[in-house]
Amino acid sequence: MPVTRINFMSIPVHDQDRAIAFYRDRLGMTVHTDATYGEDWRWIFLQIPGAETMIQFAKASEMSVAKERPALVLVCDDVDAEVGGLKTDGVTLRDGPDDAPWQPGVRYALIEDTEGNVILLESFKGDA
Repeated sequence: MPVTRINFMSIPVHDQDRAIAFYRDRLGMTVHTDATYGEDWRWIFLQIPGAETMIQFAKASEMSVAKERPALVLVCDDVDAEVGGLKTDGVTLRDGPDDAPWQPGVRYALIEDTEGNVILLESFKGDA
C-alpha cells in the first residue's frame, strides 16, 4: 500500500498563541485542532483552507530547525503581492522577492514567523 499524503509537519514554536495569530491572521490558515496536551502545552494543528496537510506546533525546546534553512515551504499565487502585504503587517523579510536560481519560472521570498522560523514562499509563473 503506497503512502497517500503527509498528515502533518511539525515546526518549533516558543509561544503557541503568538504562533496561532501569525499563521491564522498573516498567512490565512485555520485552526483545525486546539486541545490540551499535558500540563503546559496544547496539541495544535493548522491547515491551509482546502488542503489536507497540516502544520503542528512542537515545543522549541524539543525540536529545532537550522535558522538558515526554511522550516516550511508555502506556495501562493503571487509572491511579490504577498510579501508586500506581509511587510505592511510588520513581517520580517529575509530575502527576495526574486527569481529562484534553482528553477526557472519560480519567484520566491524568505520571511520569518514570530518564532524565528524561516518560511520560503514560492509562486510559479507561466508554464513552470
